[in-house]
Amino acid sequence: MNPQLHLGVREARGLAEVAGEWIRRGVSAAELRRALISELPRDGVRSAVGFLRHRLVQKLPAPVAAPAPPVAPPPVRQFVVCEGEGEEHVFRPVGDETLCGPCAREANRVYWAARRAEMENEPDPLPWRERIAAITEGEQGRERGADAGPPAVLAATLRDAATGS
Repeated sequence: MNPQLHLGVREARGLAEVAGEWIRRGVSAAELRRALISELPRDGVRSAVGFLRHRLVQKLPAPVAAPAPPVAPPPVRQFVVCEGEGEEHVFRPVGDETLCGPCAREANRVYWAARRAEMENEPDPLPWRERIAAITEGEQGRERGADAGPPAVLAATLRDAATGS
């Protein structure tokens, strides 16, 4: 330590409480020593105890935040019997699902295959020009006083398209 900073026992005890606060705030003894003796004034130190007290108070680091309490892991869910096809088996659900992953994928595959088959069996929708022509024809019929409006003409057009005539 620098000879300019020698303290008596009584002076050292007076500064011990403030130095202890540095240690409580997570500063190591070597870091505390470095903070106290680095960059001494060029003119020298007139009062070692005054100089060290000033440094201990003015350079006191911010308090360290208390560590957050550890978060408990979520409880482990109980096994559930899968409602899928095949042999009976169990799985741990993440939410409220009743199918395990492989069974859910298979159920989705079956569902979309059925939807695809339905779509292939449905007639193609009328092109937009034919739909507009049906609406226009219905409006012309209404102007002539006919009671067949656009919905009836459109339905007839769709029926003709479905039957292929």
